[in-house]
Amino acid sequence: MKAISELAKDALELPSNQRITLARILLDLSEPDQEFSPEADSAWEEEICRRLKLVEAGTARTRSLEAVFADLDRRFPS
Repeated sequence: MKAISELAKDALELPSNQRITLARILLDLSEPDQEFSPEADSAWEEEICRRLKLVEAGTARTRSLEAVFADLDRRFPS
């Protein structure tokens, strides 16, 4: 088994998006009540990348924070 310092060194050699994916996997696995699903994680990664491309291209639809919270309040009343 590798020492944590060796794992960290290996992780730092990964491309940024792979480091983020690894971090998400480790965080998911650290939650005792969470089950890790590579398929779900991959789908979220694709969705995040798709949305980032829209933002970078300037074609993403945005809303104010107040509008987002108002929508949440309507959908999930207390």
